[in-house]
Amino acid sequence: MNQVRKLWKWVVLLVVVFVAAQLSVSFGVRTKRMHGYLVARVEWAFGRPVQVSGFSAQILPIPRLEMNGVTIGEDPAFGNEYFLRAESMQASLRWMGLLKGKFEFGTMSLTRPSLILVRNKGGRWNLEGWLPRSAGKVGGAGTSIGPQIAASPSNYLQKIEFDDGRISFKVENEKRPFAFTNVSGNVEQTGPGRWQLNLEAKPWRSGVALQSAGILYVRGNVAGTSARLQPAQVQVHWDRVSLADLFRLVTGNDYGVRGEFALDGTASVGAAEDGKASPVAGRWKYELKARATQVHRWDLTDRNDNPSVSAGVKGYWDLASDEIRTEELSVDLPQSNLRGEGTFGTTANSAWSMRVDSASLGARDILAWYRAFQPNVMEGLSAEQYFSGKGLVRGWPLRWEEGQLSSEGGVLRAPGLIEPVRIGRVRGGVRGNSFVIDPARVSLSSAKTAVAAEGKTEKPGAKARETQNWAELRFVHDTVNQSGWIGADGHLDQVELFFKLAAAFGKIVNRGWELGGGVRSDVQWEWKEGMFRNGRWNGSMEFEKAEIQAAGLNQPIELEEARLEWKMGQRSATITKANAFGAAWSGTATEGAARTSEERGLPRWQFRLHADHLDATELDRWVGPRARPNWLQRLLPSLLGNTNVGGKPSELLRRISAEGELSAEAVTVEKIKLSDAYAKLSLENLELNVREAEAQWVGGNVRGTMRAEFSSTPKYEIAAQMERVNLAELPWIPGWAERWNGLASGRVQLTTAGVGRDELLKQLAGRGEIQAKNVEFRGWDVANSLESGAAKAGISRWESGGGEFQVKDRGVSFDAIKLEGPHAKVQVSGSLGFGKEVELTFRGAAGEARGAARGAEVRVLHVSGPGETPRGEMETVSTVKVKQ
Repeated sequence: MNQVRKLWKWVVLLVVVFVAAQLSVSFGVRTKRMHGYLVARVEWAFGRPVQVSGFSAQILPIPRLEMNGVTIGEDPAFGNEYFLRAESMQASLRWMGLLKGKFEFGTMSLTRPSLILVRNKGGRWNLEGWLPRSAGKVGGAGTSIGPQIAASPSNYLQKIEFDDGRISFKVENEKRPFAFTNVSGNVEQTGPGRWQLNLEAKPWRSGVALQSAGILYVRGNVAGTSARLQPAQVQVHWDRVSLADLFRLVTGNDYGVRGEFALDGTASVGAAEDGKASPVAGRWKYELKARATQVHRWDLTDRNDNPSVSAGVKGYWDLASDEIRTEELSVDLPQSNLRGEGTFGTTANSAWSMRVDSASLGARDILAWYRAFQPNVMEGLSAEQYFSGKGLVRGWPLRWEEGQLSSEGGVLRAPGLIEPVRIGRVRGGVRGNSFVIDPARVSLSSAKTAVAAEGKTEKPGAKARETQNWAELRFVHDTVNQSGWIGADGHLDQVELFFKLAAAFGKIVNRGWELGGGVRSDVQWEWKEGMFRNGRWNGSMEFEKAEIQAAGLNQPIELEEARLEWKMGQRSATITKANAFGAAWSGTATEGAARTSEERGLPRWQFRLHADHLDATELDRWVGPRARPNWLQRLLPSLLGNTNVGGKPSELLRRISAEGELSAEAVTVEKIKLSDAYAKLSLENLELNVREAEAQWVGGNVRGTMRAEFSSTPKYEIAAQMERVNLAELPWIPGWAERWNGLASGRVQLTTAGVGRDELLKQLAGRGEIQAKNVEFRGWDVANSLESGAAKAGISRWESGGGEFQVKDRGVSFDAIKLEGPHAKVQVSGSLGFGKEVELTFRGAAGEARGAARGAEVRVLHVSGPGETPRGEMETVSTVKVKQ
């Protein structure tokens, strides 16, 4: 019983002592003196200046010191910004140290820390001087590079833990946009100056929204302040990374590539190499393996055959010389592989080189990558061919110093083609300063003919080349001046095979039109100042017995002989003979300078065309709707590449900008027949302007201008001037030539609007004036009829005449056309319909004046009825007295 009482007293005493100690510690750490002492001990542990806003401590169950608002300062050699900052930091204290009267830290935990890693001009990192030195290295003959840090007593910091941290990067005073967030894990001392890393973090880049950047895991061992954390061994694992976020992290941009990326790597420094006791200082050995799967374009769906690729590199990174050496380089695809080595500088504008020792590239892989980034590729498209090569390339722009490329040929199968496309042998390599691929033959002929074309004939004397459906492709690139070209020449008897092949690759070349027949080509795509940059076309295509069927045309255009040329990127067409719109055509068309951006960058074409005969009836057969509903609306999508134009016809014409001359031996519009017609015209921005037009018409000349505005309701304005046309040949009404004769001159201005013949005639309106000479009117003797008061048969003649007329209500009307003869003057009024009706009234000009003055009745000859058989009647009409 006494022993229990004694034990109870000791327990009470211990509790009192611990409570008193806890209270003493809690109040003690808040004193200014103790605050300074603790800050000094933390600075001793980290080797950096430290600021702490407040301390708290506990004794049980484990001695622990908690710090709030911790900021660890930076070495002045790396800048003036903080090195490490944390919201709070908890550090466990070692009992043995406390019993000796010392603060020795065990495990230190950082809450929401922010670490800034800086690399200075000398290539050193601020992290190198933070972790404690290895005991074996202190004061010894070091292998470190750069200024040596003075030896300090070793502390007993065992472990540093991180939770929800952030690591940022700086190069000198420039802050990098790349960082790590959500950093968690620990750094633990496993021996004197040896630290084990166990960290994970999420990559981050400023100004970029990342969705699936993956988690980066880092495991390994590093030393303290020996030469640049040497020795060290680090393992990195990064997976489940979207390729879109990978590009956003590296470049800050989204290049529209989708897929998944994974990376595994190891790096070591300071370990013995090849049995050597002393490794090369500052040389990191590395090995990386990267994989990308399900690679495709962002707007295309996932497919089972989306390509994948894996790559591996192995070598070393020499920090002293700023050089990365890749001793083993490998790239593997399902049907392809590459092996080589390379050297890369890490400073700006540094040189690099890569040697490819062996490479094998399968056409299946090429097609798979093409399909992953090109929409509308047909399912039946397949390729069988292998390419092999090797070479040495340096610098940027790319410069080949050595290189070889070869293939023994292959086949390409596409839907719509009965025979496969056969690709002949390919040979290429570096010659001088250029990388050259010799002519490679592509043909659509049978296998037997293709073999003969390659020169591999089984019997002597066999034909060496096929004569139809073939092409030869060539490639040259000068790596010194960065210029080169790709050329293709060949002959196709059935050019539609090319369009089918292009469609199989998802390229609709003939959008809105179809070309059939034969074509010969010799074209080159040439570039300067970089491969495929600032390129221009040169060369020509010749068409023989070809046909073009364009959307909206009811019949095909026949190109019996035509040539299309490119000169420094500018196109020109020469038509020797073509049949279209019921006429035989010839002429030229040349592409002018590109239009402004406001005009959609369209070129302006200059043309000079000639037709033997143009007939409005034939034009209607070719382009008229002919009872087809929504004809133009169906035409527009195919011509404009499925552009949503809202069914507006104006959008089609807005894309045309042309100016030139048009001539025709004959032009027929209804009953109007012109000969030797010539016009200067332009079509631009929905307006057709005929600035100057002239032709021969019914024995005389006609000149004029026209303006057409192709809005939703087309509008037309016509101004014409006639000289010495034959009245007998005017195509007004049937029987006109039997009644009238003489010469006439004059002018007319017309306007109309609408679509279609009936609507145009309905809206036709205008006015004009006419002067006539030697006028004859057969059928009635007008002067004798007016004098006698009875219609007299005969012929009337006048020396001159003239007046004004109007065009309206589908006819021509006139109020007072005056005709003057040697013995009488006559005034004619009435109308001529566009049909067969005629309505004319003749009255004496002098008698009308006298009758008007008296208010008396006057005689008139009224001729009316069908134009072929009009009737003449005399009438007496009353006049109204004119007030004086």
